[in-house]
Amino acid sequence: MRDAEAFELDLKEIFSVLLKRIWIIAIASVLGFVAAFVVSKYIVAPKYTSSVSLYVNNTSEAQPMNSVNINDITASQKLVNTYIVILQDDEVLDLVGKRLLLEYTPEWLGYYLSLDEKATEPQLDIEALRDTLTMNSVNDTEVLKIEAETKHAQLSASICTIMTEIAPDVLMRVVKAGSVEVIGSAKPADEQSSPKVLLNSAIGFVAGIALAVVVVLLIHILDNTVKNEEGLKQRFNIPILGEIPDFSAPQKGGYSHYGKH
Repeated sequence: MRDAEAFELDLKEIFSVLLKRIWIIAIASVLGFVAAFVVSKYIVAPKYTSSVSLYVNNTSEAQPMNSVNINDITASQKLVNTYIVILQDDEVLDLVGKRLLLEYTPEWLGYYLSLDEKATEPQLDIEALRDTLTMNSVNDTEVLKIEAETKHAQLSASICTIMTEIAPDVLMRVVKAGSVEVIGSAKPADEQSSPKVLLNSAIGFVAGIALAVVVVLLIHILDNTVKNEEGLKQRFNIPILGEIPDFSAPQKGGYSHYGKH
C-alpha cells in the first residue's frame, strides 16, 4: 500500500514538474514540427515511384482457363521468386543500364543515378541501379510487381518499362520454361513517394515533445536543492522543528517586520 502511495505521489510530482515547464515542451514540439517539415519539404530531394506488373505462367504457352489447376498456380507462384533473383542479376541490370544510356545522356543520368567511375566508357553503377528496384509477389500470387524509385518521375517509369521489355527473353533463355505477360504499363508518378512530408512533420512534433519531457525531468532529477519543508522531509526523513521566516519579503497590508511604512 505504501509503495502504491509513493508511486502515486511520484506521478503527481512528475505531472507538476511538466506543467511548470509546459512552455518548454510547447516550444520544443513546434520546433520539432517545423524542423522536420523544412527538411522533408526543402532539403531532402523528392523521389518518385513507378511500377509495372508481370503475370507469371509455368508453361511457355497460354492455356485455357478450364485447364488451369492448383498445381499450375503453385508452380507459377514458385517461379515468381526465381524470376526475382534472375531479374536482379548483374547481367540483367547491365542490359537495363545500357538501354537507359540510349534514351538519356550520361550527364543527365549521372545526376539521378551514379555512374561507374572505373569504366572506360559511360556505364551506370550496377548497385545504384539495383537500389532503385523493388520486386515482390503481389499477395503471394503469380503476379510479379516491379517498382522503381528515383529522383525523377520519368526515369522511374523508363526503368520499369525497360525491365518489362528485357524480362521475357532473359527469363526464357535462363529458365527455359514458363512465360511472363506484361500487365499494363509503367507511368510517371504525379506525386512524390518520399519523403512523406506530413508523416515526417508529425514524427518531428512527437519527437520534440519527447525530447523536451526528458530534458525537463532530467533537470528536475539533477536539481538537489531543497525548496520547501516537504522536500526537506523527503530528502532527509527527519522531523522539522521550526522555520526561519523570510524578513525581506513584504507582508500584506503594507507592513514589514519592523513596522508600518
